[in-house]
Amino acid sequence: MSEALLTVLKWCLLALLYLFFFRVLQATWFGSGALAKQKVGAQGRSQALTSRVRKTKRRLVVLEPPVLAGQSYQLNTELTMGRAAGCQITLDDTYISQLHARVRNGETGVIVEDLGSTNGTYLNRKRVMAPSVVSPGDKIQLGSTVLELR
Repeated sequence: MSEALLTVLKWCLLALLYLFFFRVLQATWFGSGALAKQKVGAQGRSQALTSRVRKTKRRLVVLEPPVLAGQSYQLNTELTMGRAAGCQITLDDTYISQLHARVRNGETGVIVEDLGSTNGTYLNRKRVMAPSVVSPGDKIQLGSTVLELR
């Protein structure tokens, strides 16, 4: 290769490296500002939701596997499910991701959302692709675990 071509390639690589660092800093700087705005908005919505608290408390009840059947989890604001110890519902199943899914109270009711799991989250046997409303009696499946909203 010629010396001129190597020099041009070095400058291009250096420019790409600076562009990469610029984008990382930009995402960090503006991403944290957007997160703060999102938290403020979420607090306002949360306060509005708590002012309209339903008299009946929702809960998730495990239907399957038989070993866990009958366990119940109160849904106050949010429940995370997965294999990680930090989840409110910890499930020991190799088909469940560390942080698999979240069930929360939303403005339109109870919402289930998949958190980027490998094997997916199912609501009434249909894969959850976006946050979805869960009604009492609906079944949520993660791996071999089936929970029902009551």
